[in-house]
Amino acid sequence: MVDHHDHDNKALTAFNQLWESKFAKDSLLVFSTGRSHALYTDLRKEVPLGNPDVLVCSVGTEIFFEATGASPEANQEWKTELDQGWNRQEAIDAAAKFSELKAQDASEQRPHKLSYHLSAKGEDAQNVISQLQEALKAAGVRAKIIYSGGMDVDILPEGASKGEGLKFLLRQIKEAGNEQKDGVMVCGDSGNDVELFAVPGVRGCMVVNAHQELKQWCDAHPSPDLFQATQRCAGGIVEALQHFKLVPQN
Repeated sequence: MVDHHDHDNKALTAFNQLWESKFAKDSLLVFSTGRSHALYTDLRKEVPLGNPDVLVCSVGTEIFFEATGASPEANQEWKTELDQGWNRQEAIDAAAKFSELKAQDASEQRPHKLSYHLSAKGEDAQNVISQLQEALKAAGVRAKIIYSGGMDVDILPEGASKGEGLKFLLRQIKEAGNEQKDGVMVCGDSGNDVELFAVPGVRGCMVVNAHQELKQWCDAHPSPDLFQATQRCAGGIVEALQHFKLVPQN
């Protein structure tokens, strides 16, 4: 959504105006971010992000249906689901065995997310991730590893991710007696968005500035429901809305 190369935030402002005029009355705007709520709040001070109806933070491990206020409460039902088979301390101990992993800032260490920077690259990075997965399994921790941006490693409960967070949200909508008349469109630029794109029935938009791990997944899973935009960030999202004929093309 946010393009730090667009210093005037023209594309983001254009998306905000389009959303308010065409979608806000009968659609849900969901922001799903790898950032913690604290870093998301900092970002909102820097750029004119719109107000989401639902906020999914920390790579899908925290869901806020009321995202306003200084200390909003994450959804307890989702937290309870993620507790199943999760042992945070055992996961920390497993990661500590790898000198290539350096813990990210304290704000990014969450109850159901441990975040690291990985110094290894390429095949060496994949070897570290494979060995870390084995170490977690040996410790009896039901966990998954998300590798994104060519350096970021997140350790999450087995049932967590942006995609699983979306599935939970869709179940909540269905249980409330609602349906998605025009479906669901997901947008992304990094490896932690892959599971969003894999949710059955969604339309996907990969913006042109996406990281290699998402590009590789999209290239390997061609579909009429998957659009690779030619524009960056919010500009690519508007392009996808036009491509899927959800709004008229200019």
